[in-house]
Amino acid sequence: MGEQIVVGSINLDMVVTSPKIPGPGENICGHGFRMVPGGKGANQAVASTRLGKKTRFLGCVGNDFFGDYLLENLSKAEVDSSLMRRAEGFSSGVALIVVEENTGVNTIVVDNGANEALTIKDLEGLEVFYDSSDCILFQLESPLDVVAEGSRRAKERGLITVLDAGPPRQVELSVLANFDVVSPNRNELEVLSGVRVDSIAHVVQAAKRLLEFSAGSIVVKLGEEGSLLLTGEGAWLFPPYEVKPVDSTAAGDAFTAALSVALGEGTNLHDAVWFANAAGALAVTVFGAQPSMPKRNDVIALMTKRQRQWGHL
Repeated sequence: MGEQIVVGSINLDMVVTSPKIPGPGENICGHGFRMVPGGKGANQAVASTRLGKKTRFLGCVGNDFFGDYLLENLSKAEVDSSLMRRAEGFSSGVALIVVEENTGVNTIVVDNGANEALTIKDLEGLEVFYDSSDCILFQLESPLDVVAEGSRRAKERGLITVLDAGPPRQVELSVLANFDVVSPNRNELEVLSGVRVDSIAHVVQAAKRLLEFSAGSIVVKLGEEGSLLLTGEGAWLFPPYEVKPVDSTAAGDAFTAALSVALGEGTNLHDAVWFANAAGALAVTVFGAQPSMPKRNDVIALMTKRQRQWGHL
């Protein structure tokens, strides 16, 4: 079994729990403030490692206390961070997160900081690892030229290329060209496609729009509605696992990491999505981003509680 490469963002998440998500100008007393390592790239690198995959992570942090803390955490999580770079003149990335206490729903504001310092030149460090790797995972929190060029180089070298299409950004869909799998959540799908997704039929329509620009398949994360797979052969809806939500932060990262790990192991798309569904479900049962990334044994245990099923649309 080959290794996995993750190229992307790393942040320190500053999280507070609130009775509800505040509206504009609303001041609410929250509780339970925590500083938790996060960033979509780092979350997915940690998740991939916990799912049993040797994972290398390429990203940037600042020369500050937060950067020290984030690199130390990667080491503790057994992620290979030898390709990480300290970016001069940048603060480390941070995310400000409010979690609604009864539902686990969250809002997130991110300052990318040093994540914006990642360059195409940094991709050169990956050259010696392509032959020992089977899958590479990107997100849209990184500079888009790095995402586009990184996926092109990796696909040229025969790796499976996966894009977690978040956060939603106004991007040219040409960035999808070299991705075998593109995985947005519902909101991200709407922004990227320009199609309203207020029904499953509209989700399929929007996913077909993305499929025109990608090299393979679209996997949409639908939260409480499960997930949807679209290929050139059709569309399938995967039901969710029933769990008690605590915090939905990084559930999508657990999902996409699990999807890429399974595909790298040679699992077919349908079974890979089913595996990813279970990983994403477990992530909402634990508070925080990286602390909620599930272990492989726990994902498999959850999968055994229900028969595999998906419906063709």
